[in-house]
Amino acid sequence: MTTATVDQQQSSRRRSPVFLRVLVSGLVVILLIAGSLAAWLHWRAHACLPQLDGAIQVAGLRAPVEVSRDARGVPHIRARSLEDAVLAQGYVTAQDRLWQMDLSRRLAQGELSEILGKRTLDLDIENRKLGLAQAADRAVPEIDAQSREVLAAYARGVNAFIASHKDRLPIEFPLLRYQPRAWREADSIGVALNMAKRLNTSWHTDLMRERLRSKLTPQLYADLFPDRSPLDHPVAEPVAGPVRVAHPEASGALPSELPSTKSSCRFATPAKHENVMLSEAKHLCYFNANAGMLRFAQHDISGQMADVDPMLATLAEPADGFDFALGSNNWVVSGAHTQSGKPLLSNDPHLSHSVPSVWYQVELEAPGLHVAGVSLPGGPLVVIGHNDRIAWGMTNTGPDVQDLYLETFKPGDPNKYLVKGRWIDAEVHEEHINVRAAVDVRLTVRATRHGPVIGEDGKYSLALKWTALQPRALAFTFLRMDQAQNWEQFKDAIRGFTGPEQNMVYADVDGNIGYYAPAWVPIRKRGDGSAPVPGGSDDYEWIGYVPFDGLPHAYNPAGGIIATANSRVAPDHYPYFITHDWAAPWRTARIFELLEAGGNFTVSDMLRIDMDVHSLEDEDLARELLEAGAARPPASAEAQSALSLLHDWDGEARTNSAATLICELTRPALLERLLQPKLGRDASLYRWLLSTTFVDNAIHNNWTRWLPPGDADFNTTLMSSLEDGLKQIQKLAGSRDPNAWRWGHTIPLTFHHPLDGIPLGRRLFDVGPFPQMGMGTTIKATTPGSGPSMRMVVDLSDLDRSVNNITLGESGQAFSPYYRDQLDAWSSGRSFPMLFSDAAVEKGAVHKLVLEPAR
Repeated sequence: MTTATVDQQQSSRRRSPVFLRVLVSGLVVILLIAGSLAAWLHWRAHACLPQLDGAIQVAGLRAPVEVSRDARGVPHIRARSLEDAVLAQGYVTAQDRLWQMDLSRRLAQGELSEILGKRTLDLDIENRKLGLAQAADRAVPEIDAQSREVLAAYARGVNAFIASHKDRLPIEFPLLRYQPRAWREADSIGVALNMAKRLNTSWHTDLMRERLRSKLTPQLYADLFPDRSPLDHPVAEPVAGPVRVAHPEASGALPSELPSTKSSCRFATPAKHENVMLSEAKHLCYFNANAGMLRFAQHDISGQMADVDPMLATLAEPADGFDFALGSNNWVVSGAHTQSGKPLLSNDPHLSHSVPSVWYQVELEAPGLHVAGVSLPGGPLVVIGHNDRIAWGMTNTGPDVQDLYLETFKPGDPNKYLVKGRWIDAEVHEEHINVRAAVDVRLTVRATRHGPVIGEDGKYSLALKWTALQPRALAFTFLRMDQAQNWEQFKDAIRGFTGPEQNMVYADVDGNIGYYAPAWVPIRKRGDGSAPVPGGSDDYEWIGYVPFDGLPHAYNPAGGIIATANSRVAPDHYPYFITHDWAAPWRTARIFELLEAGGNFTVSDMLRIDMDVHSLEDEDLARELLEAGAARPPASAEAQSALSLLHDWDGEARTNSAATLICELTRPALLERLLQPKLGRDASLYRWLLSTTFVDNAIHNNWTRWLPPGDADFNTTLMSSLEDGLKQIQKLAGSRDPNAWRWGHTIPLTFHHPLDGIPLGRRLFDVGPFPQMGMGTTIKATTPGSGPSMRMVVDLSDLDRSVNNITLGESGQAFSPYYRDQLDAWSSGRSFPMLFSDAAVEKGAVHKLVLEPAR
């Protein structure tokens, strides 16, 4: 060994301890920084938790207000005036949900990118184009004076909290390094507009249908979009008299009666829950009654639509995604069906899941008002709930209240468009969108006489007409609803409800039950709004709205049962058009099946029905697969085993169900086999709530025009689809063994917080994942991103026996004990009392806070 080699080894040994010391020191520094950050987060998150006991001075109050909170942190507000009660509601909602409220108003105003960056830019652009912020601003002076004062009182309460907690705001504010602005009355309207937009998505569906129309014959197109099913269970009573039109906008002298639009088709009434599909003749008879509009819409603009076809594919998807499982259940049974002899009312709206929960629970008592239920964070009063005399629940009706007009813009002058042969000026303004950590965006927004331009492609543009953007379209009816004491007063209150159209079920302490679907539903001069139409003439203009008395409704039906689940509510030969896109009636049929088979119902029985996961839809597919397998036995052992599982299955979509997994992955494979030969790549665009009716029609009626090339019959198609589905299952489960297949593990539920993308955000804020039972068309409707947003059952024999729970908890603050304390009950189907009487509230109080007028 040379002297140089020895020196090198000694030098290396001397350097090694130095390197280790540097490495250890660096790790220590990193750990100290991480520990300090964790400690700061822990301290900061706890420092901003609200005061729940003692007394606080609140600016704007006229008299002290008592806020009791029960074991789940639900506030029970006792005030000496309506204004103080609502102000206190604004204050306590801000205590628990201020960042969610601020996010909601930013959503409406198109200002999310200012705090969240480029990932929300498309959504901001869409909402700026729609003009939601301007619509909310216009609405405030248009609503009645008392409702304006309610909104103002709520805003004062929110602002009192913001002003007194600038250094103790929820942790999201310091993490994003910004302060909330003062709350305005228009911000509450904007929160409501967000929900309206969420529940009105027909224009995206219209574009999808128009995109697919160009690739199909009229016959195939009609097959693909059925708008009724023999399992439908319309709850509305027949509407008598001639077709009339209402003019809430008082926009001029228009006819008060229109020629009848009733179809001459007649249907045989199917046997109750008969599991058969419409024959081809029946299906085409109904569709052709409405096909005239489709023909002249397509004829009039076929050339133009071909020019803008690429734009259709882009606009067919909402900027905030498409939640295809949005829906809800509600039902009410009369005392003839209950143990108490008084009605029971149940409601569980299905919405996209989020952190925190969509709803905020609250009870309010003041002179002239005593109400309990859920509110939208950012909005006053109660949206769904009960007072001391009546109860109500809501599901989405889903009307077509959004029409698209193809506008011709002048070449060389993008601010002029063609109307009846003349070029007229469009409304034009500039929007500036601040984008965090990126270049700001300047946006030119145009609007025609029909509404905002939502898509442009050179010469042609698409303008959107939507009821929510019309003058006086954003009425505030919740105060009168919350105060109504009987059916007539409830009807008077919802007469001013402009939308989004809801299936409202009703019950009262006197034993009455009812149903109404209030909203502004357009009546068109020509057509029904289900396809883009020419905007240059007056041929397709709205001439008014369906009159209130003509909207679907029922009162004390003979059977004593009313139930809705987003499927068709209008009876046969209903004279007005509401929509073609009703939900598939699987949930509705199952609800009626259970309610009609039972009796002596209690609150617990209603909760059990809420949690029902029996799948009529998958039962139907399993039967089809078994019949096909008997006719054409599958070649693979895996498919034979799958058929054996289906044969022994009870139809329950449990968490550990392999049969449910087989059905749920075979169905999309079957749909792809039917659509891909006709639509190619565009098959992925097809979304229709009654798609299962299309598939069943094709198979049961042997529509060979849909038979995939090379298949001898639909039995072959079904077996091939089963094989395709099994391959997908094996990939997902990582096993060929059916004993390892678990349905609930393929749809794990995670409640995502908007900041779960930042470091530690997922661990700090998100809840989940965990497996779940049910599927999109069971009563307990679930997808990986949506499901029951709350469950309420009201017992009209004793309101203190009513129950309600939301998904996670009252608080949006991750370190609060009320952040996720309701999750276990929500998952298992348990619930919590809706404390209502003074005695029940006093007995259940865990915290007591007095809000005092500021001195």
